[in-house]
Amino acid sequence: MKINNAKRWAKPGLEGYFAAFCGVFIAFAIRYTLHPFLQGNLPMTFFILNTILIALFYGYLPSFLTIAISIPLAFFFFVPPFDSFDMPTPQDSFVFASYILIAFIAVGVIEWLQRERYKAILVIRVSNSNFQMLSQASAHLKKERNPT
Repeated sequence: MKINNAKRWAKPGLEGYFAAFCGVFIAFAIRYTLHPFLQGNLPMTFFILNTILIALFYGYLPSFLTIAISIPLAFFFFVPPFDSFDMPTPQDSFVFASYILIAFIAVGVIEWLQRERYKAILVIRVSNSNFQMLSQASAHLKKERNPT
């Protein structure tokens, strides 16, 4: 059975984008608090966790927004030299590229799984509806055959 509405599993509206902004703020606050301990290590870990959570609950578009906001924040504040946009070292570039790749893969897998889950829910609803209609039609036919 072909289901065309599987893309609509996430709630429409601005709630996801608001959650994305709040999540980025929380991830930034956590990372900034841990900055004296972590220094230049793991600059995007909390941002990626936020992106995965946003993708899980609100879909891929708000999660892409978190990626777009997180990259400059993490680069500016958590990559040495701190508080500047100086040219990154090849190692920093590799770390950022790997984080971005991991984020896009995770968002893609989550979106695919959520669509499949929603598709299964829609198939169950259609099956239950068909079963109810068949049960009603069967009861109606029995009633017409046996008018007693």
